[in-house]
Amino acid sequence: MADQQATSSADAKSNTKAIIAIILSIVALAFVFSNVGPATLRFLFLQFTMPTWAWFLVVLLAGVVIGSLFPWFRPKKK
Repeated sequence: MADQQATSSADAKSNTKAIIAIILSIVALAFVFSNVGPATLRFLFLQFTMPTWAWFLVVLLAGVVIGSLFPWFRPKKK
């Protein structure tokens, strides 16, 4: 009986995290694609011009990659 409760509690936590991740992803993508004007990035002697949504998408993807490479805030597995 206790095993079933622990399993259902873990499933509920997992479902809640997935729902929050989906909602945040939708909000982030809505923000990204609502900014369609051109933007110029200057770095050292380089200059790049792309739509603003592309820059936001690049930064979002960089954050996802960095977050997956450095899982400092994840709980340690027992």
